[in-house]
Amino acid sequence: MVLSKSPTVSPGLDRPGLDPAPPPEPALHLLAGLWVASCPTCGYQLASARSQERVEQRAARRRCPVCRQEA
Repeated sequence: MVLSKSPTVSPGLDRPGLDPAPPPEPALHLLAGLWVASCPTCGYQLASARSQERVEQRAARRRCPVCRQEA
């Protein structure tokens, strides 16, 4: 049995140069006491809440319907 000297790469392994870039974080704004999260690419309002933590959680679950990016 002959073994090749070149290593085989498993398709499940992470390859740093080929991994997609992480989606951009949503832009957060405090407007009249209400936190608003918007898409950093197009500005579409993704979520709003009274606390910054809550609006970050809500925006993390939303996908921008305009430019189709994960926020």
